[in-house]
Amino acid sequence: MARGPAISAPPAASRGEVEAIVDTLSAELDQVAATLADTIHDHLDELDDDMRTWTLQSTRANLGLIVTLMRAGADPSSAQPPPEAIGYAKEYVVRGLDLVLLQRAYRTAQGVFAGMILARLREATDDPDHLAEAMAFFNAWIFAWIEAIERRLTDVYLSEREQWVRGAAALRAAEVRALLAGTAADSAAVSLRLGYELDRFHVGYVVWSEGAGERPGDAGALFAAMERAAEAIAESLGAGPPLTVAEGRHLACWAGRRERPELARLRLPAGAGRGLSVAAGTPAHGVEGFVLSHREALVARRVAQLRGDAAGARAAYPDLALEALLVEDPEAARRFAARELGPLAAPDDATVRLASTLAIFLDESASFVRAARRLGVHANTVAYRVRRAESLLGHPLGERQLELRVALRLARLLPR
Repeated sequence: MARGPAISAPPAASRGEVEAIVDTLSAELDQVAATLADTIHDHLDELDDDMRTWTLQSTRANLGLIVTLMRAGADPSSAQPPPEAIGYAKEYVVRGLDLVLLQRAYRTAQGVFAGMILARLREATDDPDHLAEAMAFFNAWIFAWIEAIERRLTDVYLSEREQWVRGAAALRAAEVRALLAGTAADSAAVSLRLGYELDRFHVGYVVWSEGAGERPGDAGALFAAMERAAEAIAESLGAGPPLTVAEGRHLACWAGRRERPELARLRLPAGAGRGLSVAAGTPAHGVEGFVLSHREALVARRVAQLRGDAAGARAAYPDLALEALLVEDPEAARRFAARELGPLAAPDDATVRLASTLAIFLDESASFVRAARRLGVHANTVAYRVRRAESLLGHPLGERQLELRVALRLARLLPR
């Protein structure tokens, strides 16, 4: 298909306005990139929060390239995607996202970006002719740039997808997804294809990194670290090599044994690095256990994230079953906590401190001394806070104590 004439420099009459906008964009790259990334995720429901960092990094790199090319007076149709954009396209393949979705992400950003340019041009000039000329230049330039980038990223996506579809990792992932979806017909045959015996006890666990500072091009090193951690965790459970499947920015894992594994033995290896954490489900048997333990591991991970657990966290579902209520039925859990705590559920710092002190006091079998030792304060301080908390509750602590302790645990996860 024949291409139009090269677009490099704006018309002479509006050159000043265009150059001013390019300077403004250069100074606001991070802000503009964040706005575009948020817009993409607001409009494309298929993209989850794990993908947001990749979207932001790709958007920021693309904007930097646009500014560089405009300043150099380069032809946008010759643009090559930056490494972050290439990594972003490959991530769509890894996550099983369609090429059309990637194209929609670019077109969504293009529309919002054009609106931002128009707004800044209106601030920069009162001359309607200059405004029209400058906007026409920007629209033509961005359109040519998008076409060039999309053409090259389509090649990247299709090449990566071909390798992925043919790879053993894709076959393994497809088998596991069929198991999780309940569509695998013959568990014995699946066991042979996976090289992982299903007729035994399983611990499903998830290894992940919040990875806020990870670059897309560094994904290979991140997953290599996750794989090493997964093997060490399986060994700590007395199991052989684990079954692993990459899912976005986490690694889904299973460790199997003939005897029921002891979840208390699970350990994240010392020096795992890269900010890794692990969440595990309850050990369970057979295909049903394989599925259940994995689902519980995902819930345990979500609870750990809601609590703000630091890197290196070890979250086990049996220890978090009450908190899991918030993840699986958030509205019911919020209503329960609000009903039981009353004014003690208020989000201000002073009330949160009272609730936290009361929870520790009850955990320490209503001992002021032990609670004070955990909190690092005087026992009289604990006694004062407990009396204040009791007054907010409106009933003695001995009444509905089980419900009170559950509500206090759930309140830790409620948004402040």
